[in-house]
Amino acid sequence: MSQGRPGRFFRVSVFILLILVCAYLFLHSSFFAIDKIYVSGLHNVSQNEVIKLSGLSTGMNVFIINEKLSCQAIEIHPLIKSSIIIRHLPREIEIQVQERKIWALIPYQGSLLCVDEEGICIDKLNYFSMTDYPVITMDKVPEYVTLGQVVDETGVKLARKIWDALEPKQQKEISQMHYRNQEKEILIFTNCGTEIRWGKADRTEEKAAYFKQMLGLEQDMQEKGNDALDYVDLRFKGQPVVKTTMQAQEQKT
Repeated sequence: MSQGRPGRFFRVSVFILLILVCAYLFLHSSFFAIDKIYVSGLHNVSQNEVIKLSGLSTGMNVFIINEKLSCQAIEIHPLIKSSIIIRHLPREIEIQVQERKIWALIPYQGSLLCVDEEGICIDKLNYFSMTDYPVITMDKVPEYVTLGQVVDETGVKLARKIWDALEPKQQKEISQMHYRNQEKEILIFTNCGTEIRWGKADRTEEKAAYFKQMLGLEQDMQEKGNDALDYVDLRFKGQPVVKTTMQAQEQKT
């Protein structure tokens, strides 16, 4: 019996090896040759453009494709934020993409830069509805901006954090947000022209509460017509510093 064990082990090993070889040949056979590639999640980019960037083509083996390299190639496109490749066995490939979306507009050399929430430029336009998106101005904008370039990630992300801290009703009262690049601070200008010196990203909830109060004060002053808010400084702890001007005096001068 002990002499039969090596022979049985050898036969079992050969049998397993044959199964593995057959499985390998089957997985690499034409049965798994890609015959359909399609893209989901598209709105502004064409399917052919994404497939071309991916480097995938029909006839390739569905198991041999390099998803990481294909996704990296797809994400070079300035309008695409991320991508995932999914195999639908036996012969289909789905490319799921998430396109970048316009979040804000940045005035630039007579045109508008359309940037996403990370500050990446995804389009340049001569005209856009200024009421649909936040407007961000800056002390300094890069001299040359190309599609896919980050305009100022720190400034845009700071503006986005402030914007998200405000209620929709308060957001509508903002005419523009101005980023001071060197100080890394945000100034907010209301539709009535009041300058809100927000500052940096600290004490966001506290500043948002004061901002709401200041909008109410601004409206009250506008209705009474005597005084007007000049600026409100929220940069320091404690009560905001408020400066008003006499509208009557302004009219005389």
